[in-house]
Amino acid sequence: MAGQDFEEKRNFFRMRVDGPVEIQRQNSVMPFHAEGIDLSASGLSLITDEEVKEGEMLQISIKSHNPELADFVAEATVVRVQPSELQPEQFNISVKFTTIY
Repeated sequence: MAGQDFEEKRNFFRMRVDGPVEIQRQNSVMPFHAEGIDLSASGLSLITDEEVKEGEMLQISIKSHNPELADFVAEATVVRVQPSELQPEQFNISVKFTTIY
């Protein structure tokens, strides 16, 4: 593995996701929205203007555009939060799925 690029070391392939993601915090009635960046079998990268904390539990929902496919719904733990380099009022967040429904 020496000399391999970090992307090649991943255990799961990542798929580009360009679309809205609805996020629900625990103990909150109002969801907030994010823009999906990429998705893998184990997690999701997002960009949002809502600040979250590492370790926070979230419910993720991505609407299906195909009526024959169910929406993607999962519970996830925030594993990384970084200010966006391009838009300082936004955050890049990464979550790891704990349960996929």
